[in-house]
Amino acid sequence: MKQQKVKLSRKLFAEALYLYWLSRLLREKGVKKFAKDLGFEIRNEEDFIKICWELFILDMWLIVYTCECEGLEKHKGEECLDILDHLVYHHFGKEEKGFDDWMRSVALGGLQYSMDMNVIGERPPLALSAAALVFEKRLFGQVQEEVDTRRQLIIYMRRFMEGLEKLLKQYDIE
Repeated sequence: MKQQKVKLSRKLFAEALYLYWLSRLLREKGVKKFAKDLGFEIRNEEDFIKICWELFILDMWLIVYTCECEGLEKHKGEECLDILDHLVYHHFGKEEKGFDDWMRSVALGGLQYSMDMNVIGERPPLALSAAALVFEKRLFGQVQEEVDTRRQLIIYMRRFMEGLEKLLKQYDIE
């Protein structure tokens, strides 16, 4: 028996995306453990901020990528993602710079994933492998020789996407 989707406005769906992102957001202890699992040494606050920013860019890119893969209609998806951007900005970025400047830096990070990978229309697992390489280059300055780093990243991305895919399948966005 096919589960009936719940009708949801774009604003409410954006709020659901926001709550999903918040629920997946790693706290300080989780970030430090994840960094250690990747072999990234946090020596100071700058290193901590760097890995947090890179995880944030990856998470935002994963939301866009998953919505596209799941066939969220472009006009509905763009409006939902615009609302999500504002919600996240008010949670995370408003102290640093204005919304437009903040959005440019977020978009630039996401664009690097899409351009470096050239995955428009591709599906996992190739896209996730490519995204892991981009993350490694952004975080470490180069691709890591240690394969376990990439495996840890792919596991993180796959889990993030699986939860988001379930969320997307529950709703019919109006």
